[in-house]
Amino acid sequence: MNLRRSLMLSMPGIVLLATAGVPLRSVAGKANKLDVYYQDKPKDGKHCAACRQYTPSASGVGVCALVEGNVSADGWCMAYAPRDAS
Repeated sequence: MNLRRSLMLSMPGIVLLATAGVPLRSVAGKANKLDVYYQDKPKDGKHCAACRQYTPSASGVGVCALVEGNVSADGWCMAYAPRDAS
């Protein structure tokens, strides 16, 4: 097998190795729920409704400034940042 053919056949593997561990991002620039370990339940008493990134809605399902899609007021992710006490 010649060098050119070897390189062409190995390119997909090289691309996969180069992108391994790179977090997924949506087109809008928000983080994918999987990347921030989003869950629909609180963790250690922390929940989206108490996070500064969360914007509530009347239905209890709101949006996050950092995470794509709808999020539960009772949810949690590793981007959690408590609201200021003021």
